[in-house]
Parts: sequence; C-alpha cells; structure tokens
Amino acid sequence: MPMTDSPRLAIADDFLDQYSQLPRRIQSKVSELINRFHRDPTRNGLNYESILHTRDNRLKSLRVDQDYRAIVLKPKTGNIHLLLWVDKHDEAYNWAKRRICQINQVSGALQIIDVEQLQLTTEKLTRETPQPGRFEHISDRDLMRLGVPEMLVSTLRQVITDEDVEEILPQLPIEASDAIIMLAADYELEEIFQQLEKPQPAGKIDPENLEIALQNLDSLSRYVVITNDTELEEMLAAPLEKWRVFLHPSQRKLVERDWNGAVRVLGGAGTGKTVVAMHRAKWLIENRFTQPTDRILITTFTRNLSVDISNNLKTIVTPEDIKRINIINLDQWVNKFLKQQGIETEIVYEDKTDPLWEKAYNQVKENNHNLSLEFYKQEWKQIVQANQCRTLKDYLKVTRVGRGTRLNRQQRQYIWIVFEEYMNLLSERGFIESEEGMRNAIEIINMQDKKEAKYQSVIVDEGQDMSKTAFKLIRAIAGTTRANDIFIVGDAHQRLYGQPIVLSQCGIDIKGRSKKLRLNYRTTDETRKWATEILTGTTVDDLEGGVDTLKDYRSLMHGEKPIIRGFNSFEAEIEYLYYILKELRENKDKPNITCIVLRTESLIKKYKENLKEIEIEQIGREKGENGERKSIKIATMHRVKGLQFDHIIIPGLTREIMPLETILRKSPDPATREELETKERCLLYVAATRAKKQVIVTYHGTPSSLLIDSP
Repeated sequence: MPMTDSPRLAIADDFLDQYSQLPRRIQSKVSELINRFHRDPTRNGLNYESILHTRDNRLKSLRVDQDYRAIVLKPKTGNIHLLLWVDKHDEAYNWAKRRICQINQVSGALQIIDVEQLQLTTEKLTRETPQPGRFEHISDRDLMRLGVPEMLVSTLRQVITDEDVEEILPQLPIEASDAIIMLAADYELEEIFQQLEKPQPAGKIDPENLEIALQNLDSLSRYVVITNDTELEEMLAAPLEKWRVFLHPSQRKLVERDWNGAVRVLGGAGTGKTVVAMHRAKWLIENRFTQPTDRILITTFTRNLSVDISNNLKTIVTPEDIKRINIINLDQWVNKFLKQQGIETEIVYEDKTDPLWEKAYNQVKENNHNLSLEFYKQEWKQIVQANQCRTLKDYLKVTRVGRGTRLNRQQRQYIWIVFEEYMNLLSERGFIESEEGMRNAIEIINMQDKKEAKYQSVIVDEGQDMSKTAFKLIRAIAGTTRANDIFIVGDAHQRLYGQPIVLSQCGIDIKGRSKKLRLNYRTTDETRKWATEILTGTTVDDLEGGVDTLKDYRSLMHGEKPIIRGFNSFEAEIEYLYYILKELRENKDKPNITCIVLRTESLIKKYKENLKEIEIEQIGREKGENGERKSIKIATMHRVKGLQFDHIIIPGLTREIMPLETILRKSPDPATREELETKERCLLYVAATRAKKQVIVTYHGTPSSLLIDSP
C-alpha cells in the first residue's frame, strides 16, 4: 500500500457485517454517507461528533440520519480514516464507549479491544485461590508476538482449563486465536512461530501510524483500504461476501507467496479451503503467470463444485484473467482431452455400468463361489482399479490389503472371468470408467513433449476424494516439478467417494510444504462440537500416509445448540417443519438462507410434496448455487458439499436412512460395511457443517444410529 498525502478510507469487516443487517432504506443512506466520506473524509459537511465518556477519543460519530450513526476512527496524525461500525444512535455510541483501538507493539497489527467484555471475562476466569496458568511459561512479549493484545495478556494468564481457552477465544483477535489454540494443543512455541510465520519484530513500532499498521498481514484480515469507487460499490453491494476481500493471515500466507513445489493444505469444514484455492488462482494469474499464453487449471472431484467455484471466481477475477483459468471437474477434463486426441469414448458411471455388471455376473455365475455382485464391484474398485491391474497376471500378484474376504489363487482366476467379461461389455459400447480414462490420458501426456506444461499451475479442491490415478494424472498435467506447480486442498473427514492415498506415491512431493487451517469461520462452536462428535471413533488420513485429527480445530463464533427433534409420525414431523420454515421465512428484517438437506433424491421428492404450501427451490446437480435469499432451498447431502447456508434443516434422519440401509445390505464383508458406515458419518458431518447459524435435525420413528444428542 503506497504512502499518500490524500485522505483515505479503510473499512472494517465488522462494519460490513453490521451494514448487512440494516433495513434497506438505512443501507441506502449509509451508502450515500460512505461515498461522501470516501471522496474526502475531512470535508466539513461530514460533521464529526465527539462521544462523551469514550475510552478512545479518536472514535467519532458520523450522522446517517436522525436515528442512525456511523463510528469512525479519526487519526491524530496521518490520513487514513477507519469506518468501524454503524447502528442506531444509542447502540452505536455504546459500541464506541466500550472499545479501544491499539497497534500491537510487538506484532504491529491494528487491534480493537472490547474493554467491558474483557473485564467480564477476566472476572469469570479469576479464581479465589491463585493457580499456575496454562501459559505461564510464555513471556508477555512472545504472547504479543503471537497476536495477543497487551491489554489481554494478564487475562490470558488466568487460563487453566480447556473451558477457559474457549471462554477467552472470542475476545482475541483472530490471528491470536489460531496461536492460542495451538498452544492449548501442546504445540511448542517455536513450532507455532514457524507454522504461523510470526517473524521477529523489526524495531520500534509507532503506536499512531495507521498507514503502516494497515499493511500488516494480521490487519489485512479485518481492514481494507479502499482504492477506487468500483471496489467500494462492489463491497457495499455484497457486504456478506467478505471472503472476496478479507483473508485470515494463515490463509493469506498460503496464497500470496512462491512455493518451491507442490503444496497440500488440510483443514476441517468451514476453514476456508476453497476460498484459499480461489485466491491462490487469483494471485498467481495476477502476479506470476501474467502472459497471455499462461494458463491455470482448477479441478475438482464433483462437477457441481466446479460450477460453484466458477461462479464465485468471476466475482474476484477480471473478465480478461478468468479466460486464462480453466475450472473443470477432472472427469470432464479427461473427456475433452481424449476427444482432442481423436479418441471417441464416453466416461460412464453407475447408471450405465450397473446393467453391465449384472450381465457379466450372471453370465459366469456358476464360478462366483457365492460371492455377491457387490463384492465384485468393490473388488474391482478397491483392488483392480486402484492397483491398475489390466491382466489376470497383474491381479494374481497384487496384495488385497483391507479386504475382508480371503481369496486363494483359484478363486481369483474365477473372479477374473467376470472382470474380463465386464471389460468386454464396456469396450463393445465405447464406454470407459473414470479410472481407465485417466490412465489413457496419462499415457498420452507422457508420450508428448514435456518441455512445456499444459498449465503453469494446477489447483485441486476436494483432494480427499481424488484417487491415486487422479493424482498421477494431475502430476502429468502439471509437468515436471517446479515452483508453484501444484496446490492441493482437502479434508479426509469429508471424504465421500475416494480411498486413502499417499501423494508421494503419485509423484507429488509435499515435504516441507504440508500446511493446515485450524479456524472454522463458518459454523458456531456449538455446531462444530456436535458435528465432530459424529466422527468419534473414525480415523482419517492426511493424504500422505499419516493420520489427520480435529484436535486443534475450533470455531470462534457461538450460537444456538443444534436442535434434535423426534416425532411419532411423519405427519407430526411435517407439521413441525412447517412451523420452523414459516418462522424463518417471515423474519424479513434479518433474511436467512435456509436449506433442507436430505439423504436421497426420493426423500427430496417426498418432503417437497408434503411441504408444497411453502416455496422451496431445489439446488440442481449441474446448476451452481447463487446464494439468493428469495426462497428456501432443498438439496441432497452430497449436493450441498462446498456450500453454506444460515440454517440447515436435516429431516428424516431415521435408522433406515442413515446409514442408508439399502447400501449397507449390499456390503459383501465387515470391512466394506465399516468403510460405508464411515462415509455415512462423513456425509452427515458435511451436511451439518454447512450451517452458519444453526442446525435442526428431525426424524420420525426410530432415530439414526449416527444421531447424538446436542452437547
């Protein structure tokens, strides 16, 4: 941010939150005030009003109309004015009286402290008998280096239990929250400095220099200096879309830098992985791959997420730059690539492969040793395809780790007869499965000239659902290892489709470039706790042969606990849903995006028909979700992956529906059944963590075995 003598305006993310809650007529007046303020914050007509009894005399009031006021930080020196809050007169003044703005004298970040709330928290944490604090071994200066404001250091010294940690987290700036969560999870201080990239402070920090403070990475996570009218207009038009402007320091450090090779970023639901992926593409296309011929590929596992990313990326990338970013799910990319090579095949899925499986199975049924058709499908997927077995010889040599049914050599030979027939049926129709299509693409790319990569960078979302072959293809597409070549985000706790993989076995080396996002910016901590309890007892991988956990995964927001309601009949459940949906729809002053999320398409049809008096819009498979608040949405659990809503309602969570009984009945062995149950848990976790405000779960009859009481 260049220095300038002209008056300038910066806007806080909290201001945008509050602005979005105002009535439309007041928003219009505030917008007019901001435009005048932006043109010249020092003009006489703005009438800065002092606030009596404020703790920070730089905080001033600006009149919006007779009833509303905006709160501004008017600097003693310099030319940056900060727009911090807007509310009704008394509420705005009370907000200002409670707060102090300070520049952290170690980290250099601009921080706002709610002094009254801090006093309440301090009183709550203070014990009659003094005890050693959890962070007593950390110096004041190191705590401030981690982002803790000086005023909060003594309160932090009172923290002892995990409950104390959760009590103080909402009072901390977001950059400090990340660090304190890691300290509480027993990370070493130096490891935290390294992972969060907290540099040694450089010299004395000017406590009044807002210009320098607003260039600090931590400050950039909550303040933006307006550079032009268009930027201001776009921000006010979509105040809730803060992800377009603000990145948490841990996110920004992943996005805005050069990496000497492939990067893997893990993070629980709501940590902003997709946001990081999109901003990474924006930064690369604007700062590194700027030539007209440079190209970036963003690829996903599901088609609908690629549509959603495309729609969102267009809001932060210029029309010219977006032309150089190819956003497509991997199967679509393979289909197009093979056609460009003159190979006319069609990648097919269960709707077309299931009849072929039945035909192959029935033709050689006398040799199947009482093995179910589902066993053959799972054996094909988990052993044959995963290990690229193309001949009986390959299949006889491969190890079958993780499969519950033992097979001798003769049994494998009989089983291969069914596989061979299935492959013939595919070939006769010009069909190939996704795995075969990817292998064909890899072979073609490897035979081509490797001097120039097809894309300067490949960015992968939903990495946990990609197969071993998929990552080998991504390696081939990206070409030889080089700076900024591959960027992968994922979370195996949300794995709905794939199997555990090891990136290094796919030619992707992430050593020293494995990162993790820990803060959930979407859901309340009440929802996070309930959703993570669903996964209790499951073990997930880190895409590199290790184990990933959610032990240091936290939400900073608090709200209502999930509501779990059971009913004796379907009719009683529907009556309750009517009541809830009408209540949410009629709250027009604070519009909410609500989505009804169901396990299957047939359940969507059933519930939609019985709620027909309420306007409900289904989110289609191919259509991106635009986030409009005109109606209540409805979708399957798989479809809402990657989306977010204010309220999530999950009806029909009965014993037969989750885990889905029709799927479990097909399990050929205990190992497969356990894997399917784990994926059902992950699916419910995904559905619940789409909620920003609250989750409501209903059922009639016997509840799902996955359902737990709200904590």
